Amino acid sequence: MRILAAMTPSPQEEIKKAAQAISDMHAATVPGQHARAAGHAAANLCSGAGHGLLYAPPELQQLITQAIEIGYATALQDVRDGDFDGDIRERRPGLFEG
Repeated sequence: MRILAAMTPSPQEEIKKAAQAISDMHAATVPGQHARAAGHAAANLCSGAGHGLLYAPPELQQLITQAIEIGYATALQDVRDGDFDGDIRERRPGLFEG
């Protein structure tokens, strides 16, 4: 059993791998032009999270912030690419009149 336990990664190693994956995704997904808006969105969501997040380790706070920024920047790019134009026209037709 000891050999098997030594071969599996520890929870700390798993967390470090996940943190690196999120960091890599963030670098690839949040371009400079979207960084400010993504950061603002993350700050708004984190501020509404309550006291629990305030006392979380800084590394965890950073991971949460980066994950939110990844999602926001991806959605923003989809909107800018027109991926939701049909939905927007259907729900808010007045935006496209004129």
